[in-house]
Amino acid sequence: MEFFKNNVARIYYDKSLDTLFLEYLEKVPNDASFVTINQAVLDAFIKLKTQKFVADIRRMGIISLASQEWVLKNLLPGMIKHLKGKKLYHAQFLDPSEIMSKVSGGNIKNKSTQVDAAIEVVQFSNEKELHEYLRSVQ
Repeated sequence: MEFFKNNVARIYYDKSLDTLFLEYLEKVPNDASFVTINQAVLDAFIKLKTQKFVADIRRMGIISLASQEWVLKNLLPGMIKHLKGKKLYHAQFLDPSEIMSKVSGGNIKNKSTQVDAAIEVVQFSNEKELHEYLRSVQ
């Protein structure tokens, strides 16, 4: 089920994995584009009953500190609020050779525990391992 798509990103729900996916198709051009995409992620997540969210950031590029802060102040708290005490399983799918995405993703991963202890953020660069993880968490 697709919730959003433009030239930069695609947001869809994979029923077999019970997971909402954000897949970046190309580098994010600016903060406004990043916020539009991630607001669409939150809107989609609130419509679902899943506790799992994957950001495929392999093609995202570097995002500003302001955009990273938006995730920590809006996206993750909004997801936690929707889950009403249940744990959020957030995975980042990244290309270890794509340094800029890795740095941005790492910053969000490291700061997410400051948002709420009920967030588990894990990183994968292997799709098979990512899918095994998603099947293992309920």
